[in-house]
Amino acid sequence: MLRCFVLLFCILLGSLRADPVIPGNVLDPKTAPEAWNVIRLATTNVERLLQEGRLAEIAVQIAYCSPALRVLPQVSGSAENLQKVGPLSERALMLVNTLAKAAKDNNPGGAEAVYENLHQTLDAIAQHFDPKVVKADIFFCPMHPNFIAGAATTPCDKCGMHLLTRRIPYSFIYMKPGEPTFRLTAQASAPVEAGKKLEVKVRLKKADDSPVLYEDLLVMHTQPIHLLIEDPSLSDYHHEHPVETDVPGEYTFSFTPQRTAPYRIWADLVPSATGVQELPFTDLPSSGAAGSVTDKGTKFTSQVDGFSFVLTLGAGNGEPLKANQARRMDIMVTDAEGKPVTHLEPVMNAFAHLVGFYDDYRTVVHLHPTGGDVVDLAARGGPGLSFMFFPPRAGFIRLYCQVSVNGRMLFAPFNVNVAP
Repeated sequence: MLRCFVLLFCILLGSLRADPVIPGNVLDPKTAPEAWNVIRLATTNVERLLQEGRLAEIAVQIAYCSPALRVLPQVSGSAENLQKVGPLSERALMLVNTLAKAAKDNNPGGAEAVYENLHQTLDAIAQHFDPKVVKADIFFCPMHPNFIAGAATTPCDKCGMHLLTRRIPYSFIYMKPGEPTFRLTAQASAPVEAGKKLEVKVRLKKADDSPVLYEDLLVMHTQPIHLLIEDPSLSDYHHEHPVETDVPGEYTFSFTPQRTAPYRIWADLVPSATGVQELPFTDLPSSGAAGSVTDKGTKFTSQVDGFSFVLTLGAGNGEPLKANQARRMDIMVTDAEGKPVTHLEPVMNAFAHLVGFYDDYRTVVHLHPTGGDVVDLAARGGPGLSFMFFPPRAGFIRLYCQVSVNGRMLFAPFNVNVAP
């Protein structure tokens, strides 16, 4: 029964996963430190989801505890401990199922009560283990995630790299970016002018002013740094990947703006020290006026270079998107003759990237299609693309769907209004 439960939610996870992946061996712990690490990470994530009212995602997180709870009696040490840990683990497993059901039934009060009961039961189990084991961190190789160890200094047996602290993403739909720990500055070869190519150098520094190097960053969708560039009218989006210069912490790229206006650059990156996405930003000056968003009418269709993009919202009884509520969005791509496009090419391990800018000119979202990474460069996708979208706030958002067709990069814009 338990194996079926875990399998069910692994399937559910696969249908929701948009970008983050499950760390290695989370579903197959072998030792007490590994098991307790999973339980601690997963229950912390559940607590955060409860606080944010995101009950629909709790079942996926709490399911991680099941394999770990099955292991604990086996690694509890003495026969006396086994007699005590076994029944407590069975009770915890029952509470895991109950919590998942309460969350699925959208019963926040019931879910919170069960979580508190589960927390007390886990505390009782922890009394039979060394506190250092209960609070242990597990470390993994970023190149070979299935290699794990109990110390960061243990080199990977496949590549020799030092290890990073294992974490479980608290959401596979949307994680609020952390406050930037890195500072971003930029210098362009000239003020921004429409139609004129710019050479831009960006610098990333830590809080102590030391440079941010590639080894300080996790690679997400094939790149350590994604630069998201947009003007204040939200009408000219660019996605660039800078390259290192000879100056530590300095990176360079070029782009050709379509407007004479100040442009903003967001650096979409994940520090290896925290594992939490950050979006520090900086501005490029221009002699032109900043302007503002003038077209805020809902627009779910887009025509780009002869291709048609149509966005539809998933089940919701015709209701609009609402802030802090996950919703499925589908995009259908057809050609000039109305035929389905089935040859979308992989771009940064995905058949599409969906980037959105709110009209506050600060809030940014970066989504990838459900189903996981596309690592086979020969694979082709389309015509349908599905995303899970969790709008972090109400307001107007300009979404861009980035795809590659026959080697051409296309950016299809949509206008979306998110209700409170």
